Amino acid sequence: MALMIVRYDEGAGPRWAVLTGDAPEGPADRVEGRGIASGARTLGELIGAIEAAPDLTATGEAVRFAASALLSPVTPDATLICQGLNYDEHAAEAGHHVRKENLLFAKASSSLCGAYADIVRPKGVELLDYEVEVGIVLRRPLEAGTTVTAGNLGSYLAGVVLCNDVSARDTMFGASFMQWFQGKSYRTFCPAGPVFYLLEPEEVAATVDNLELSLTYDGKVRQSANTGQLIYKPAETLTQIAAIMDLKPGDMVLTGTPGGVIAQGTPGLIELLKTNLLNDAARRDGMRVEMKTLGRFLQPGDELNLTLHDGVSGMSLGGQRSRITGA
Repeated sequence: MALMIVRYDEGAGPRWAVLTGDAPEGPADRVEGRGIASGARTLGELIGAIEAAPDLTATGEAVRFAASALLSPVTPDATLICQGLNYDEHAAEAGHHVRKENLLFAKASSSLCGAYADIVRPKGVELLDYEVEVGIVLRRPLEAGTTVTAGNLGSYLAGVVLCNDVSARDTMFGASFMQWFQGKSYRTFCPAGPVFYLLEPEEVAATVDNLELSLTYDGKVRQSANTGQLIYKPAETLTQIAAIMDLKPGDMVLTGTPGGVIAQGTPGLIELLKTNLLNDAARRDGMRVEMKTLGRFLQPGDELNLTLHDGVSGMSLGGQRSRITGA
């Protein structure tokens, strides 16, 4: 049976619990659950401990606390790998109407924060953007020669997490050499949670192909999709990653964002990037002018609301609520 796992800190250090009530939608909600009596410091260790002793999630003492105490369930030791342009609508709005390759890149784990933490806009960043995504978390090591299929996916994936792949577009495309890692990796640029949805191996394939995700900004639903629309599916992506690098239990792959981000690959922007590929100042200044015609980028005081639902069971996996602040 799938479980909703949370990590929280009320002042005595991080603790783990399994929810017995509903997943929280905002920081003022009350979280009800059972403590998990494990010395696990990392999500990977916790996954292993639960697999070795399933009763860990059934015998703990009752806990109740404010959702504002929640931390990212994905712990700082995790390696974060991201997929880009992995929904047709987002690929098209970015100017990539035909996808021929799986776009993979890294994101610093120090960008992780809780579902209700503030997102800090760094000094000098003007084009701050959102990206609702589903993160898939490893159950077992991914090593050279690994082939993941729909049939064995549950052996490699433990569960899923709602994430926001916050992005500084002017750093990604305007900085010298187009700094994607930097533009994706500022601290607080990966709100994760509120829950880690731990799945039984036999539940994984169907569940990860039917998750409903959404993001609301400025009172309007800006992004809404189902993971069944992913271009490069988890099994194919994990096989590709295994040919490049190792991953360990608890590491996470962010599977890409659907259409509806603020930044758009307009013909003018694409021409600007091509023409000024080696002229950093002209590229940065020009893209700021061009992109600001597309809409209002995130500003201090703005709020984002994200949701995730299991399309198989209909269960809510909670929501994120993030406020933008200035550095």
